[in-house]
Amino acid sequence: MVTNSSPADDTGRPERAIADKSMPVALLLALVLSPAAYYYVGRTKLAVINLLTLNYLLLGIVIVPIHVYTIITGARNEQGV
Repeated sequence: MVTNSSPADDTGRPERAIADKSMPVALLLALVLSPAAYYYVGRTKLAVINLLTLNYLLLGIVIVPIHVYTIITGARNEQGV
């Protein structure tokens, strides 16, 4: 059985709620405070991991904005928005 979610994803959040998030707000949060960006898009487990690993050992400034962008665009593509 193939699933579209990774083990670190929170499956309780509907894709429609993620697709409705503002892309500029999410990217600004990702640049300034990356755990807050993950929490904003409903990925609380990733927010905690990001916080505990000190922002992915300081690579989060590059990784988190790209990942948040792909999370939102993937949700929008699945919803057809």
